[in-house]
Amino acid sequence: MFGFGRRSKAMPSLEENLKWWVIESERLNLESKASFRVFAAVVAESEEMAIEHLRISDEKLDKTLMNAAIKAGRIEDEFDWEPVSTHVRHLSVSSVTTEADVANRDEVLLGMLKQHNFFLDDLKEDPQMAVGGGIYDWPKT
Repeated sequence: MFGFGRRSKAMPSLEENLKWWVIESERLNLESKASFRVFAAVVAESEEMAIEHLRISDEKLDKTLMNAAIKAGRIEDEFDWEPVSTHVRHLSVSSVTTEADVANRDEVLLGMLKQHNFFLDDLKEDPQMAVGGGIYDWPKT
C-alpha cells in the first residue's frame, strides 16, 4: 500500500511541542456551486490549533489573491472581491508521524512536502502556514 514498508520514514522533527497534522476539508466553488475535497498539512500543538492555522493560512491566501486581482485591474478594490471558494467543513483532522501516514491520506500532499524539503524553513518563519496537497472532485451520489 503506497510502497511503504514497516519502517516508513518519520516526519521531520519540529521545534517545541509542534506536531504534523493533515486536514481534509470540503470546500464549495462559489461560481459552479460544486463541492470538492482538499488536503493540507499544518504544524501545531493540538487539533484545535491545527484547524486555526489552516483558517489563518486560508485568509492569507485569499488576501493575496484579492490583492493580485486589484493589481491586475480585474477588480477595483476589496469591496468587489469574491473568493473562488469557501470552507464548508473539515472531514478529518489527523496527527501524522510518518510519511506513510501522510500518503495514506493524500499522496499528492506527501509529494509536495518531500519536493520542498517539507517547507521546514518556511514553517520556522511562519508556523501558521498550511501546505496544500491534492484537490479532488466531490464523489457524485
